[in-house]
Amino acid sequence: MAAAPGAGLHARLVEALGRLIVEGSLPQGEPIVPEDLGRRFSASRTVVREALRVLESKGLVAARPRVGTWPQPPERWDAIDPDVIAWRVAGPDGPKHLGDLFELRGLVEPQAARLAARHRVPEELSAMAAAYGLMADAVERDDAAAFAQADPLFHAALVRAAGNSLFAQLQVPVLAAVRAVPEPPAETLLAHSRVLTKVLAKDADGAEQAASRLLETLAQYR
Repeated sequence: MAAAPGAGLHARLVEALGRLIVEGSLPQGEPIVPEDLGRRFSASRTVVREALRVLESKGLVAARPRVGTWPQPPERWDAIDPDVIAWRVAGPDGPKHLGDLFELRGLVEPQAARLAARHRVPEELSAMAAAYGLMADAVERDDAAAFAQADPLFHAALVRAAGNSLFAQLQVPVLAAVRAVPEPPAETLLAHSRVLTKVLAKDADGAEQAASRLLETLAQYR
């Protein structure tokens, strides 16, 4: 199906405005004037309005009748929205936000590995194994790009394999952290293998320890 007219501009406008808000270029103390945005980005009123609605759903702006649309402070942003995470990582506080994401991984992934070894969700274990196979193949072919594509699949499946719906939602920030700092293929493949082996062996303690060691290995390359 062909994209609707203006669909590309809409996405670009959401991206541009999101980055401007995160960077502080659209200050919290000043209202957003849709007409000004339309002129600035050569966009129609409809495209601007829809873009602002998307940003409102992510908590970056708030619109009120007769008050207007205003940028919101970081504490109101949707912290696990993938776009918001990407904008923050690319923003002025990117290094700190990456550190926060890595700390979150340290809390989530070892526990996810422990639960995965206990709960044994078949489809997610299969997804982990398949992703690991792609990673191993990429290392054998010395294809860093292919490894970078397969690696997030492994970590997402690990979090889902915990069998906990709340944990599953945390795959979004985990994946953002994985993609933001690509993992060295050959150096981390064995550590990934240990996580998978312990999970498949139903060794909860071993799986948790293996996931922690994997993150310790990754910390050397941040």
